[in-house]
Amino acid sequence: MDDDDVQSMIAELAELILQQGLSAEVREKAKNLSAKIGFDDLDELKHLFHNPPREAKIYDVSTHGLGGWLSACQFAAFELILNVGEPALPFLRQIAWGDYDWTQGNAIEIMIRFAAKGINRDEIIKEIKTNFPDIRYEAQLYAIEPLIPLLETDKDLKSVVDRMTECFAFAEIYKEITASETDRTIGH
Repeated sequence: MDDDDVQSMIAELAELILQQGLSAEVREKAKNLSAKIGFDDLDELKHLFHNPPREAKIYDVSTHGLGGWLSACQFAAFELILNVGEPALPFLRQIAWGDYDWTQGNAIEIMIRFAAKGINRDEIIKEIKTNFPDIRYEAQLYAIEPLIPLLETDKDLKSVVDRMTECFAFAEIYKEITASETDRTIGH
């Protein structure tokens, strides 16, 4: 696929993310767009992690934050990578267990979602349990936070996350995030 096409897809998805967050519609659109994405496009997606397409007209730094466009583009890229499937696993592993970067948490999140889809489930769970304690706190948060809203409706994801909580570091971050969510809903 042409790099300009990949950039257009990222921009389209990122704009939708700015409007709706990581909604079911965003995930469905990523799934549909990913039919055009292949293993050969992963390097271009990786390039876009830190070199996003031109900001969408709806992007407003006061509304979306200083790094809002970059974050939306990263989430868009990872949603596309999720739909590449198992061939993307070695690529994700390099990001997940490589040098710290904002995208490290995103890669781990996608690996957990792979496991929930039955892609190398036991292997991924073991790998994350082994490596999760050694990654930075920010990456740990970033790996788990996007999963929380999906747990109520995705029993396979819930099952994988439950198994992940056997890892003390994972369990602690999970408790911290879910306690924060509970505090927000009850007005604390």
